[in-house]
Amino acid sequence: MFKRELLENFKNKRILVIGDFMLDEYIEGKVERISPEAPVPVVDAKGVKVRPGGAANVVANVLSLGAKATALGVIGEDREGEVLKTLLKELGADVSGLFVEPSRPTTRKTRVIANSQQLLRIDWECREEIPEKVKKVLKDFFLSSFSDYDGIIISDYGKGVITKELFKITKLVKEKVPVMLDPKEKNFSIYKDITSMTPNVKETYQDIGILVETDREAEEAGRLLIKKHRLDFAVITRSEKGISIITKEGAKHIPTRAKQVYDVTGAGDTVISVFTLALVSGAPPFVAAEVANLAAGIVVGKVGTATTTVEEIWEAAKVAL
Repeated sequence: MFKRELLENFKNKRILVIGDFMLDEYIEGKVERISPEAPVPVVDAKGVKVRPGGAANVVANVLSLGAKATALGVIGEDREGEVLKTLLKELGADVSGLFVEPSRPTTRKTRVIANSQQLLRIDWECREEIPEKVKKVLKDFFLSSFSDYDGIIISDYGKGVITKELFKITKLVKEKVPVMLDPKEKNFSIYKDITSMTPNVKETYQDIGILVETDREAEEAGRLLIKKHRLDFAVITRSEKGISIITKEGAKHIPTRAKQVYDVTGAGDTVISVFTLALVSGAPPFVAAEVANLAAGIVVGKVGTATTTVEEIWEAAKVAL
């Protein structure tokens, strides 16, 4: 059992979040009939909500836990980019690292929700790599400021912001500041020299060819991830089976703490946010994974892209541990 002081130490920790920043849009309503034009439900829309998504949800998670966060990424020269920047600023984020690139739209994911069910998702995005001039701007910002932070989170959603150029400098960075990665399958070939990464079971299989079903398979997969990507340790998220963390010295398998699962959207963002904050607040890796697992169990019980708080994690810990 960890002490509450660990969670209190999240306060004022500074985290730099690099990645694909998105706007999550939810069209909410109810369904009572089928369209006469096609065999599809008619949604009687009642409202639209917007929330930070992708790497922006990581920022939101960090902030909700009392820490400070800086966003480093790209938005478009459009209304969605302005809305996203405003949302992050209202949460208390430093958005000085959000750079506008007119050639790309701000990534927006529109979800249609009716009767508490997601019926459809529409993606507005560009998945091509960012231009060379933008890569340089992000790299220069990263190199000039990384030592100002307690931890670095790379949130890769495969939209072109995370490129191989970034991993040419992570070896230097992680000697001073932990670098944590939430990966995307399309980029496994470029990841190297980071503190840890948090693939799920599907991503692990796509990377190293091991379908993790047992604890033993998780340990084998973790060792291969450590060797291939030159990690200090690996964290594999296993849905209903919880989290496995593998280090060079051993492994721990932590069962899920979720009471009810309504929506897994953004759960990975919560895991990497809480794990990173626990780690930079003094927790050993196995303890940090336990705290992250508790947090994941909380957010999957909420609808939509969600965050949690120190108080919620502490209440869950008192019940579960």
